[in-house]
Amino acid sequence: MLLVEAGHAVGVRQDLLPATLARDGVVLIQEASVVEVRALLDRWTVPVGAPRLRTGDGDKNEAGFTELPLLPHTDRSLHAQPPSVLATLMLAPARAGGSATLVDGSRVLTLVRHRAEDATIAELRLREAAGRSGPPLVEFTPGHARIRYRDDRVAGPYSADGRTDLVAEFRRLIVDTTRSLHLGSGDGYLVHNHRFMHGRTAFTGDRSIVRFLARVNSDHPYAWLNRGFPFASS
Repeated sequence: MLLVEAGHAVGVRQDLLPATLARDGVVLIQEASVVEVRALLDRWTVPVGAPRLRTGDGDKNEAGFTELPLLPHTDRSLHAQPPSVLATLMLAPARAGGSATLVDGSRVLTLVRHRAEDATIAELRLREAAGRSGPPLVEFTPGHARIRYRDDRVAGPYSADGRTDLVAEFRRLIVDTTRSLHLGSGDGYLVHNHRFMHGRTAFTGDRSIVRFLARVNSDHPYAWLNRGFPFASS
């Protein structure tokens, strides 16, 4: 298994993985197996549920198991404590399409702050499909921020202050900063789920991928990743 910095042909030592994730928000995985990724995570995280290949519950999250595009999102965005670490590993790529998409929420938030104050951004919320108001899209705490985002049949963004322009800007910036990544068999990525949004393009043919969700061990030096990513308050 190889770990590589995103955007650079630079290897990452396994013992430096948490530090690299804290700095960049994403690390690429190459030539790996499910067993290797699980063992890698077990060294410094605790699982949140079992690795997931397929669901049979028929809920609205089934969109992730169709051939349709999956918009960038953070996993379990409506949960009280979303997992802080997400790893995805491709077992068998599609015949065509199915590229992974990644969005650095830290970059999006920096650009949004050119348009609005933190207090206004904090009024952005997720609204559940049933109409209930959900959690803040951006949670600010001293020194950290955490993004919860999705825009699908489960929930979508809105502004409690009526700033529809800010919601539109957030959506536009996500589109403008999305980058695509082709994943072959044994390839994947590991992201800070409070910072990076992920999705995929539409595809044809069979495609098999496994997802791991986790939180950093409470006694680990990088346990603060469970609170979000470093961000200076305005």
